[in-house]
Amino acid sequence: MSQEYNSIGSNELHIRRAERGEEALITSFLVEAADWMEETGTGQWRRAMFTPELIEGYFKEREVYVAEYNGEPAGMFTLQLGDQEYWQDKNDEDYYYLHRLTVSLKFRGMNIGLSMLDGAVQIAADSGKKGLRLDCLTELIPLNRFYQRQDFRYMGTHNVNGKLANLYEKLPPARENELRLEFFGERDMDHLLGWTDQQDAQMLMQWSGPIWQHPLQRHELEQYIDGANHPSHSEWLIYAVVERLSGKTIGHMALGRIDRKNRSARLSRVLVGDPAARGKGYGRQMVMEGLRIGFEALGLHRITLAVFDYNEQAAGLYESCGFRKEGLLRDTALVEGRYYSVYEMAILEHEWKELASNI
Repeated sequence: MSQEYNSIGSNELHIRRAERGEEALITSFLVEAADWMEETGTGQWRRAMFTPELIEGYFKEREVYVAEYNGEPAGMFTLQLGDQEYWQDKNDEDYYYLHRLTVSLKFRGMNIGLSMLDGAVQIAADSGKKGLRLDCLTELIPLNRFYQRQDFRYMGTHNVNGKLANLYEKLPPARENELRLEFFGERDMDHLLGWTDQQDAQMLMQWSGPIWQHPLQRHELEQYIDGANHPSHSEWLIYAVVERLSGKTIGHMALGRIDRKNRSARLSRVLVGDPAARGKGYGRQMVMEGLRIGFEALGLHRITLAVFDYNEQAAGLYESCGFRKEGLLRDTALVEGRYYSVYEMAILEHEWKELASNI
């Protein structure tokens, strides 16, 4: 099985199934990548890992693919059916699982890796699989964000031989008015600062609660993301919200106060910031994806939020997503000389499962 790509300048990328007898070529890709990782301090792979026995096992137990750029070997990856070691209770042998995607140093910076990723997605589709899955070390936040930008959604985190791996599954092809979540980073701050600059103090409080003062400052956002976005131990998972078709950042959302002992968290700072994106159903999608991450990926039992009592539209949205009002906190926030009351709302694990089964 092979795939042709003609989108890298005027040149051609060809992906083909590797053959027995090419073990030395596959080893050379992996050893070169391991040496580069050690030099740059990444440390994910080591040269000694890639023994002849391991490479032989790839050809026996997986499908090995080579990418050729203008006829010259430029990279490789492997696909396998099922991945019990990494996916554990989430394992499904009707998916292809991607490993060892590697681009030769000679061809770095040419988007070959991205084309190879697209090729793996296409191979999975042509083979009648449910889709493509992969894993990424939790600590490599930029690489996690890269996969998120390619429409891979977070499915959970597992400990594999003492290392924590985030699990990702490729979303179906994008349709109009669909979104994805990406870890919020420095490049997203300007969007958020621009949206909040257009708000008054009351609107900022309505979105973020009393923690920030108007106008919002960049250093506050830098503190906000410090230590965030490690699903295994961070108290906060903070997301930029992106339109899938356009790639445009349109909003923001966070899961905070993550309590792994009691299996609870708080959905907060849900904002459709781009005025042109409002009225398209993105608010509901954001909340539902936040709940999916909380209950299905993090294994939570309870997710809460707070909404100001005058914000009936937001309260109605949250109720349509399964949240229930649990009480009214009277005069809990003082903004510009006026007190505001908030409803506490929550949804439990079994309520989410019932709701998700009817979607």
